Amino acid sequence: MRTVIIGTALLLLAACAAEAAAPKWKHILREDGISVSTREVAGRSFPSFRGIGVVHANIFEVLAVLSDIKRYTEWQGSCAEARLLRKISEREYIVYSRTDAPWPVSDRDTVNRSKVHVDLKRRIVNIKFRAIKTRLQGPVSGVVRMNKLRGHFKLTSLARNKTKVDYKVDADPEGMLPTWLAKIATKKLPLETIQKLRKQVKHTRGWYSKRIKRWLGEAKKLAAKSPETSEAKEIMGAKID
Repeated sequence: MRTVIIGTALLLLAACAAEAAAPKWKHILREDGISVSTREVAGRSFPSFRGIGVVHANIFEVLAVLSDIKRYTEWQGSCAEARLLRKISEREYIVYSRTDAPWPVSDRDTVNRSKVHVDLKRRIVNIKFRAIKTRLQGPVSGVVRMNKLRGHFKLTSLARNKTKVDYKVDADPEGMLPTWLAKIATKKLPLETIQKLRKQVKHTRGWYSKRIKRWLGEAKKLAAKSPETSEAKEIMGAKID
């Protein structure tokens, strides 16, 4: 027993030391109420980036826009192409996306597997995505494939029509990427994405009513099974009864 306790303590200390040694997020920009931060990654010129801002819409309206793959090019920063390759379930799908890069730098593309995680108690919907290798989409001539990418769109309901959006990406663009372009991209992508997301939610309001109604029905069923969440009259800021 004593050996187990000592071993556990050493593991905890090692974990704490690793966390302390990891680079911290550095705030680089605040515009339109959107906070942009970056975090350096060892051996890579392209840091992780993160954008956090508020969208004045119900969390399900925001989720509906994020789930409409074919319209990614209308609001996602520098997105030149987006296609749904496979729908695994209502909450999980595989997507191809291509990011436009200024000449003479090659465009980047990636195949991501996205999964929606719902936390009713905390009123959070987290769409996590990561790059995968698959035969669903082969290499594209003149485009650099990013095989190392992960991130999320974390949505938190602050009120019935107020949602905090936390957009984070950790990607290795691979190939040659100028330092100046990396700096511009890490500022532009998160800021532009949340700015355009706000406009897209307004533009598409009412388009996804059937989809949202279906999600609300699912939320109501989940709430009925969970006493700790069913006590609320509203789930994630939207009436469900």
